[in-house]
Amino acid sequence: MANLGCADEYKIGVFDRTGSRQLGELFDASALTWGRVVDDTSDAVVQVPYQGADCCGLLADAWPWCNEIVLVRDDLLVWQGPVETITYGREVTTITAKDVTAWLYHRVIKDLIDYSAAGAGPADLVLIAEALVRHGLDQDDPNVLQYLHTKLAGVTGERRYPANGSIVYDELAELARTGVDFTALGRRIIIAGEVPVARLPQLADEHFVGDLQVVKDGRQAATAATVVGKGVTATAGGIGPCGLLETLANEQEILDDISAQAEAVSIVQAGTFPVMLQVPDGAQLDPDAPVSINELIPGVVIPVTSSETCYTLSADLRLQRLQVTFDAGNGSDDGGGEQVRVTLVPVGAQFE
Repeated sequence: MANLGCADEYKIGVFDRTGSRQLGELFDASALTWGRVVDDTSDAVVQVPYQGADCCGLLADAWPWCNEIVLVRDDLLVWQGPVETITYGREVTTITAKDVTAWLYHRVIKDLIDYSAAGAGPADLVLIAEALVRHGLDQDDPNVLQYLHTKLAGVTGERRYPANGSIVYDELAELARTGVDFTALGRRIIIAGEVPVARLPQLADEHFVGDLQVVKDGRQAATAATVVGKGVTATAGGIGPCGLLETLANEQEILDDISAQAEAVSIVQAGTFPVMLQVPDGAQLDPDAPVSINELIPGVVIPVTSSETCYTLSADLRLQRLQVTFDAGNGSDDGGGEQVRVTLVPVGAQFE
């Protein structure tokens, strides 16, 4: 079983926008951050101190959207995506990049995509999401489509997208609220249902730097939910062991009964149990945690047990966000180092 470990070094490559041709390598970066996130676009930030004309030439020739940053952690590729901004300072140059889903922010739905009863008919929500992504990237593919990975959600719905009416990313994000998850891993966009695609080994108190907390929190509890869409209404749940706790959601983007029902069930699943294991947002993982860095894909389930409070609890949590920072130290007393932080949420909770 592989442990998380702590990175000895990062290699930072500058590539063309397709990730096929390397233009050079940025050496001795003073600091970098990168992450992964579900139902959103992650970013990476690289800070490069002034190191002379050779390095300046590579930095000066790089352009947003024309180039990509590729991060390699101890010989393992962990992140890549297009450059969004470059800020040149006298002492340091800062590069900010986004993962490959960022291209979808800049793609208009040019033709009618119709999965209503009057068009192609209802379809699995993942197939609808895939159609959106393919439509957007087919217009100008930065070498992403061949890596697209999908797994059916098992939730059928109707959607209709008029020509020139919206941006691909906005519609993908809407689907992510009603039964679909997406994330990026390198060049690969992964689209799947909210049912987890993987389960990682058990983590316990000692695998986190800092305290875990068990919280009996009834503020977001819901034993019954009503979802009101456009011309459709669905309900789920009922009276729970502690009484009836209802919630109401207005989702005008939902056009069909099946999608509305799936949303109502999801709300009840997220709110049924007011006792939860709380891992503070951005909790740091210990290097001895029994997971490898590339197993930490947003959406996976991580079983966690806490036995160091008055209420022992084991819970299945989903990885919402991974955030990694690496400080080379540059001779400072602390020597620099890597911190791997995670945000975990209960299975069934809506990602924010």
